[in-house]
Amino acid sequence: MVSLNVLFSFFLVLFAVIGAMRGWAKELLVTASLVLGLFLLQILDRHVGVYRTALAAQEPTSQFMIQGGLMVLMAFFGYQTPRLRALEARVLRERFQDVVLGILMGALNGYLLFGSLWYFLDKMGYDQTALVSLPADPVLLQRFQEIIEILPPNILPIPHIYFAVGVVFVFIIVVFV
Repeated sequence: MVSLNVLFSFFLVLFAVIGAMRGWAKELLVTASLVLGLFLLQILDRHVGVYRTALAAQEPTSQFMIQGGLMVLMAFFGYQTPRLRALEARVLRERFQDVVLGILMGALNGYLLFGSLWYFLDKMGYDQTALVSLPADPVLLQRFQEIIEILPPNILPIPHIYFAVGVVFVFIIVVFV
Protein backbone atom coordinates (compact mmCIF):
# COMPACT_ATOMS: atom_id res chain seq x y z
CA MET A 1 0.00 0.00 0.00
CA VAL A 2 1.28 3.47 -0.87
CA SER A 3 1.44 6.05 1.88
CA LEU A 4 -0.80 9.08 1.43
CA ASN A 5 2.10 11.51 1.78
CA VAL A 6 3.94 9.73 -1.07
CA LEU A 7 0.79 9.79 -3.20
CA PHE A 8 0.29 13.47 -2.36
CA SER A 9 3.88 14.25 -3.41
CA PHE A 10 3.40 12.27 -6.62
CA PHE A 11 0.32 14.29 -7.53
CA LEU A 12 2.13 17.56 -6.80
CA VAL A 13 4.88 16.56 -9.23
CA LEU A 14 2.35 15.31 -11.81
CA PHE A 15 0.40 18.56 -11.71
CA ALA A 16 3.64 20.55 -11.90
CA VAL A 17 4.49 18.71 -15.13
CA ILE A 18 0.99 19.37 -16.45
CA GLY A 19 1.40 23.03 -15.52
CA ALA A 20 4.71 23.21 -17.41
CA MET A 21 3.02 21.85 -20.52
CA ARG A 22 -0.08 24.05 -20.31
CA GLY A 23 1.50 27.32 -19.18
CA TRP A 24 0.83 29.59 -16.27
CA ALA A 25 -2.07 31.53 -17.82
CA LYS A 26 -4.22 28.43 -18.26
CA GLU A 27 -3.17 27.16 -14.84
CA LEU A 28 -4.32 30.45 -13.32
CA LEU A 29 -7.85 29.63 -14.46
CA VAL A 30 -7.63 26.24 -12.74
CA THR A 31 -6.39 27.90 -9.56
CA ALA A 32 -9.35 30.26 -9.70
CA SER A 33 -11.80 27.38 -10.10
CA LEU A 34 -10.27 25.44 -7.19
CA VAL A 35 -10.27 28.47 -4.90
CA LEU A 36 -13.87 29.07 -5.94
CA GLY A 37 -14.67 25.44 -5.03
CA LEU A 38 -13.19 25.88 -1.55
CA PHE A 39 -15.07 29.15 -1.22
CA LEU A 40 -18.38 27.52 -2.18
CA LEU A 41 -17.90 24.63 0.24
CA GLN A 42 -17.17 26.96 3.13
CA ILE A 43 -20.00 29.36 2.30
CA LEU A 44 -22.46 26.48 1.97
CA ASP A 45 -21.29 24.93 5.23
CA ARG A 46 -21.36 28.15 7.18
CA HIS A 47 -24.29 30.11 5.79
CA VAL A 48 -26.72 27.63 4.19
CA GLY A 49 -28.45 25.73 6.95
CA VAL A 50 -30.25 23.32 4.62
CA TYR A 51 -26.95 22.20 3.09
CA ARG A 52 -25.27 21.89 6.49
CA THR A 53 -28.17 19.83 7.87
CA ALA A 54 -28.37 17.60 4.81
CA LEU A 55 -24.61 17.04 4.80
CA ALA A 56 -24.54 16.21 8.51
CA ALA A 57 -27.30 13.62 7.96
CA GLN A 58 -25.16 11.76 5.41
CA GLU A 59 -22.71 8.99 6.18
CA PRO A 60 -19.06 10.08 6.30
CA THR A 61 -18.37 8.38 2.96
CA SER A 62 -21.19 10.33 1.30
CA GLN A 63 -19.91 13.56 2.84
CA PHE A 64 -16.49 12.85 1.32
CA MET A 65 -18.03 12.09 -2.06
CA ILE A 66 -20.10 15.31 -2.06
CA GLN A 67 -17.28 17.62 -0.98
CA GLY A 68 -14.57 15.86 -2.96
CA GLY A 69 -16.86 15.59 -5.97
CA LEU A 70 -17.40 19.35 -6.00
CA MET A 71 -13.64 19.97 -5.93
CA VAL A 72 -12.99 17.45 -8.72
CA LEU A 73 -15.82 18.97 -10.76
CA MET A 74 -14.38 22.47 -10.31
CA ALA A 75 -10.94 21.20 -11.35
CA PHE A 76 -12.44 19.48 -14.40
CA PHE A 77 -14.14 22.65 -15.58
CA GLY A 78 -11.03 24.68 -14.79
CA TYR A 79 -8.99 22.47 -17.07
CA GLN A 80 -11.54 22.87 -19.88
CA THR A 81 -10.12 26.24 -20.88
CA PRO A 82 -10.48 27.75 -24.32
CA ARG A 83 -7.47 28.50 -26.46
CA LEU A 84 -5.94 31.78 -25.30
CA ARG A 85 -4.91 33.40 -28.59
CA ALA A 86 -4.20 36.79 -27.08
CA LEU A 87 -1.38 35.36 -24.98
CA GLU A 88 0.11 32.95 -27.55
CA ALA A 89 2.49 35.44 -29.20
CA ARG A 90 3.79 36.68 -25.87
CA VAL A 91 4.15 33.14 -24.54
CA LEU A 92 6.31 32.10 -27.50
CA ARG A 93 8.76 34.87 -26.64
CA GLU A 94 8.75 34.10 -22.93
CA ARG A 95 8.73 30.30 -23.09
CA PHE A 96 11.19 29.67 -20.22
CA GLN A 97 9.31 31.96 -17.85
CA ASP A 98 6.03 30.37 -18.90
CA VAL A 99 7.35 26.89 -18.12
CA VAL A 100 8.72 27.87 -14.70
CA LEU A 101 5.54 29.71 -13.71
CA GLY A 102 3.48 26.84 -15.13
CA ILE A 103 5.37 24.40 -12.90
CA LEU A 104 4.65 26.55 -9.84
CA MET A 105 1.00 27.08 -10.72
CA GLY A 106 0.53 23.40 -11.56
CA ALA A 107 2.03 22.35 -8.23
CA LEU A 108 -0.26 24.85 -6.50
CA ASN A 109 -3.26 23.34 -8.29
CA GLY A 110 -2.20 19.83 -7.28
CA TYR A 111 -1.87 21.05 -3.71
CA LEU A 112 -5.29 22.69 -3.78
CA LEU A 113 -7.06 19.70 -5.32
CA PHE A 114 -5.41 16.73 -3.65
CA GLY A 115 -4.78 18.57 -0.41
CA SER A 116 -8.50 19.27 -0.19
CA LEU A 117 -9.33 15.65 -0.98
CA TRP A 118 -6.92 14.48 1.73
CA TYR A 119 -8.51 16.94 4.17
CA PHE A 120 -12.00 15.60 3.41
CA LEU A 121 -10.69 12.04 3.74
CA ASP A 122 -9.19 12.88 7.14
CA LYS A 123 -12.44 14.54 8.21
CA MET A 124 -14.34 11.44 7.11
CA GLY A 125 -12.13 9.17 9.17
CA TYR A 126 -9.82 6.70 7.53
CA ASP A 127 -11.59 3.68 9.00
CA GLN A 128 -14.62 4.25 6.76
CA THR A 129 -12.83 2.96 3.67
CA ALA A 130 -10.90 -0.18 2.87
CA LEU A 131 -8.60 1.72 0.51
CA VAL A 132 -6.99 4.10 3.00
CA SER A 133 -6.03 3.60 6.60
CA LEU A 134 -3.95 5.45 9.14
CA PRO A 135 -0.34 4.28 9.35
CA ALA A 136 0.70 2.09 12.27
CA ASP A 137 4.14 3.72 12.47
CA PRO A 138 4.02 6.61 14.99
CA VAL A 139 6.62 8.62 13.06
CA LEU A 140 4.58 8.41 9.86
CA LEU A 141 1.40 9.19 11.81
CA GLN A 142 3.09 12.32 13.18
CA ARG A 143 4.11 13.29 9.64
CA PHE A 144 0.47 12.82 8.52
CA GLN A 145 -0.69 15.20 11.25
CA GLU A 146 1.90 17.80 10.24
CA ILE A 147 0.77 17.67 6.61
CA ILE A 148 -2.94 17.76 7.54
CA GLU A 149 -2.35 21.01 9.43
CA ILE A 150 -1.19 22.73 6.20
CA LEU A 151 -3.85 21.39 3.82
CA PRO A 152 -5.89 24.04 1.95
CA PRO A 153 -9.14 23.94 3.97
CA ASN A 154 -7.11 24.29 7.17
CA ILE A 155 -5.10 27.30 6.03
CA LEU A 156 -7.99 28.97 4.18
CA PRO A 157 -10.80 29.26 6.74
CA ILE A 158 -13.64 31.74 6.27
CA PRO A 159 -11.84 35.09 6.58
CA HIS A 160 -8.79 33.92 4.59
CA ILE A 161 -10.77 32.38 1.73
CA TYR A 162 -12.34 35.79 1.01
CA PHE A 163 -8.88 37.27 0.47
CA ALA A 164 -7.81 34.28 -1.63
CA VAL A 165 -10.83 34.73 -3.92
CA GLY A 166 -10.08 38.43 -4.24
CA VAL A 167 -6.39 37.89 -5.02
CA VAL A 168 -7.09 35.20 -7.62
CA PHE A 169 -9.63 37.33 -9.43
CA VAL A 170 -7.37 40.39 -9.37
CA PHE A 171 -4.73 38.24 -11.10
CA ILE A 172 -7.30 37.09 -13.66
CA ILE A 173 -8.33 40.66 -14.42
CA VAL A 174 -4.71 41.79 -14.73
CA VAL A 175 -3.70 38.89 -16.97
CA PHE A 176 -6.73 38.55 -19.21
CA VAL A 177 -8.04 42.11 -19.55
